[in-house]
Formats: sequence, C-alpha cells, structure tokens
Amino acid sequence: MDDIVLPMAELPEVMRTWLAEQPAVVISIEQLDEGRVRIRALPGVAPEVIARAQVTMATYREALMNLS
Repeated sequence: MDDIVLPMAELPEVMRTWLAEQPAVVISIEQLDEGRVRIRALPGVAPEVIARAQVTMATYREALMNLS
C-alpha cells in the first residue's frame, strides 16, 4: 500500500491538533457503517518504533530477494 500525502488544510481540525502536539501520531483507520470512518490515535505505539520496524522489514525483504 502506498503512502497517502495530503495538504494540512485537508485534514480535520482534530488531526491538525494531534500533529501540533506531536510531529507524528500512529493511528488506526476503520470503516464503519453508513459511510463513516473512525480514525483512532494509538498512544501506546511510538512512531519511532514503527519507523525502525519498516527499515528492518525492508532490509529483511531485500536480503530475501538477494537469495533468489
């Protein structure tokens, strides 16, 4: 899945507030009934941990690709 990049002005006010308080927030997005979406901050997950995990997974994937 590719990243989604949006102008700050297109974000709801609550999301702009989250980002004003901290530069990165880990969220979950869930599609609800009636065409609504729930966006929930996951405060127990540090963005730095996600970034490190992404680097580790990319390194692992590259190593696997080099084996074949």
